[in-house]
Amino acid sequence: MDLTEQERTIIQHLAKAGGTGNVMEFLLLSPSDFDKGFSIANDMQNKDLVKLLYSNFNKNLIIVETTLLGYNASRHNK
Repeated sequence: MDLTEQERTIIQHLAKAGGTGNVMEFLLLSPSDFDKGFSIANDMQNKDLVKLLYSNFNKNLIIVETTLLGYNASRHNK
């Protein structure tokens, strides 16, 4: 599966973080870029790479969990 650079970054960070983490932190996005981060996370969920668990604009959080497909993608897209 072809991943964008941002998707690859997120998948690699999730693999290092144990499978769950904050997309905004991984991509170093500020609260003003929240919509961009949410869009990326949503696209990844639509590709079955992650499951969107929680989001909160005020705390700049978009928490996702990797799926098995996402985990396998992290191993093949290093």
